[in-house]
Amino acid sequence: MATVKPVLRRSHTKSKFGCQACKQRHVKCDEFRPTCHRCLSSKITCKYPDQTEVEDPDEKEASALWWPVDIEKSCEQWKESGEPPFVSLSPSPSWHNMDMKDLKYIYKMALVANILDLSNTTNICLLWGEMGVLFQLATRYDFVAHTLAATSAQRLAVTTKSHEASQDAYQYRKQALHGLYRAMGCFSKENADAILAASLGCSYIMSDHRSLMTLAGNISTVSLDKIILSSTPLTVEQVATRMKPWLKRSAFHQIFTFEPTHYETEEQAASSPPETGDMEHRFALIKTLLAEGIGSVNGLAFCFQGDRDLSAVLRQLRDVMRLVHERLGSDLSAEDQYRLVYPFTAWFVKNSAASYVSLSAKNPFLLVFLLHMYAVVVSLTVSLPRIDVPLFAKYRLRAILEICNILKNEPGFLCQRCNGFHSYEEVMAFPLNSVSVYQQFGRETGLLEA
Repeated sequence: MATVKPVLRRSHTKSKFGCQACKQRHVKCDEFRPTCHRCLSSKITCKYPDQTEVEDPDEKEASALWWPVDIEKSCEQWKESGEPPFVSLSPSPSWHNMDMKDLKYIYKMALVANILDLSNTTNICLLWGEMGVLFQLATRYDFVAHTLAATSAQRLAVTTKSHEASQDAYQYRKQALHGLYRAMGCFSKENADAILAASLGCSYIMSDHRSLMTLAGNISTVSLDKIILSSTPLTVEQVATRMKPWLKRSAFHQIFTFEPTHYETEEQAASSPPETGDMEHRFALIKTLLAEGIGSVNGLAFCFQGDRDLSAVLRQLRDVMRLVHERLGSDLSAEDQYRLVYPFTAWFVKNSAASYVSLSAKNPFLLVFLLHMYAVVVSLTVSLPRIDVPLFAKYRLRAILEICNILKNEPGFLCQRCNGFHSYEEVMAFPLNSVSVYQQFGRETGLLEA
C-alpha cells in the first residue's frame, strides 16, 4: 500500500488590502506594491482598490525604495572615511569598496544589532547573538556581507511591501550562495568560520523547505533557487564536523560547546534518566512532550486572538505538533520533516509580527510566544530524526533559557484578553521540558555534538 503524504494546511491571516486580481481569484495577496508577487509571476495587471483609474506616470519612480536621510548621510560618511557608524562594526578599508546599496542594508542590520545589544536581548534572536562575529567576517569575505545584505533586504521587503527590496534580497541571496559554495571548494581553517557563518545565516532566508534541506545536507542533488552548481558543496553538518580539530579557536566555540542548564521541576528531579538505547522510554517521553506542547499552545490561543499574525503562527505550531504526535514512529520523508519545520526557521525574517523593537522592550506577550515557538522547534528536532543539523536546536535552547531568565524575575502578567493572571512558572513548563528531553536524548542521536 502506498504511503499517504501528510497534508498540513498552513495557518494564515487574511489579506485586508490585497489587489483586485487576488481578491477575484480568492487567494491571499502579499500586498507588495506596485505589483504583488502572484500577479508578477502570472504576468497579469495588478491593481489595488485605492489606486486611481488613470495610471500615474511616476508610479515606478514613486515605488522605489526610500531610505531615511540620516541613513543616506551616515552611509556616505562611512564609505568615505571607512569609519563605521556603530561600534559593533569593525573599522576596515573593505567598507570603502562596497556599493552604497550594500552599506545601507548592512547599516540596517547593525542598527537592529545595536538595539538588541543595548537591551541585552541578542541571544533571544538566535544568530543575532553572534552578529558581531558576522560583521567582522563581512569585512574579509564578500559572501558573508551578501548574506547580511540578503537578510536585511528580505526583512525590509516584508515590512515595507517593497518589490525593489524583494528583488535585492533575491540577488544578494544568489550572490551569497555562489560565494559560499566557491569558498567550500577550498575549505580550510582560515575560512571555516566564514563558511559556517554564511551557512547558518542563509538557513534563515532560504526560499522554501527544499532549499533549506539542501543547505542542511539531507539530499544529494543541488538546486537552490534554480542555481545549478557544478559540484556538490559541503553541507552545514559537514562544515561543523570538519571544524572539530580547531574548534577551540573558532569564533563559534561558545555555541558549539553550549550546555543547557535549567531549573528542574520536582517531577523531573525525581525521575531517573532513561538508559541509552531505551527506545520505548524515549518514544513515550517524546509523545508526552508533544501532547504537553499541544495543550500549552492551545491554552495561549485565546489570549493571542487580538494579534492575528501571532495567533496564526500559534495555530500552525499546534497543527504541526498534532500531526507529528499522530505520526510519531511512522516513516516521514526528510522532505516532509523539513516542510513541517521550515515556516518557523524563517519567522524572524519573513513575518511582519517579528518586531525587534517590541522584543528589545521585552514585551511579555512576544517573549511568551517566542518561548513556545522555540520549544516546538526543539520538540520537532527530537521527534523527527532527519532534522539533525548541528546547532539547529542549540540556538533555540539558549534562547529559551535566556527568556526564562527574564521572566523568572516576575510572578506573571495580567492578560487583557482573558482578564486572567498568567503565572510564568506555568507558562515556562513546556519550554523547559523540551530542553530537558533534548538533553536526555540529544547525545544519542549526535544532536548535542558538533
